[in-house]
Amino acid sequence: MKQLLCFVSMLFIPLASAYNLHPYIAHKTITYRCENLLVIVAFEPAEAHLLINHFSYVLHLTRPSPGSLYVGDILSFRDQGENATLIYRNDRQLHCSRLSDHPDA
Repeated sequence: MKQLLCFVSMLFIPLASAYNLHPYIAHKTITYRCENLLVIVAFEPAEAHLLINHFSYVLHLTRPSPGSLYVGDILSFRDQGENATLIYRNDRQLHCSRLSDHPDA
């Protein structure tokens, strides 16, 4: 019985890739290379959703274009079109370049 309950409960646990399938997020994602990290970003009108090493972060827009700045608790992301900057705890900056755009799946 315990095995059946474990199996059934596992069916309801969403996969990490389900993040990109969410209708409010997956309209368009952009992949950036920030030194040795791949960062997948989905933009909303006032937020940016970042996916880094299977961890997701929600950042809020503080300054609109050009050079939009999105800020969260430990990360900030400055979007400048083809280039971007990932800022960690306000002291470490990683320069990023856009790799590709992913349209709706």
